[in-house]
Amino acid sequence: MEEIVLRAKDGDNEAIKAIIEKYKGLIIKEAFKYRIPSYEFEDIVQHGYLTVIKSIKMYKGKSNAFNGYIITAIKNNIAYLLRGNIKHYREVPDEAIAKKDSTENTLTIEDQIIAYEEVKKLYAALDKLNKEDREIIDKFYFDEVKIKKYCRDNNLCYSTLIKRKRKALKKLEDILQNDSN
Repeated sequence: MEEIVLRAKDGDNEAIKAIIEKYKGLIIKEAFKYRIPSYEFEDIVQHGYLTVIKSIKMYKGKSNAFNGYIITAIKNNIAYLLRGNIKHYREVPDEAIAKKDSTENTLTIEDQIIAYEEVKKLYAALDKLNKEDREIIDKFYFDEVKIKKYCRDNNLCYSTLIKRKRKALKKLEDILQNDSN
């Protein structure tokens, strides 16, 4: 292997192709692990190929450790690509979030933007409610006040409060439906 690496360092394209071919499986395996915003699978694979070429040029050739050197370089450079992209989007650099095989659901940038827009619509609809309806929704859903406590504090019957809450939610639903049409 050392001989092929030395030939590749001297510019032998066939030697470079042979090294890329040898590590192609690892590159594809590593590329499958990550979902990087604005990068297709093929882009990540291409980045892996470029890592091999760059590693050939940077390799000192003084030991027989090229195999370990190139494997580490491929894994690290794909991970660095992810980290750099996450910082660009100002997301938390957590590899578990970005790995495809993660068991948790992940939100893409698009999902976050859609959720933000939905929240804006919700707050706009809440602003259209009268003071009493808005207070009921605020207390139960934002302040997480228990129904019994709210009844006690406001001297209301439980069934009356439930009816007001349902009525407030229905008004909110109607406002949201009318605004979306």
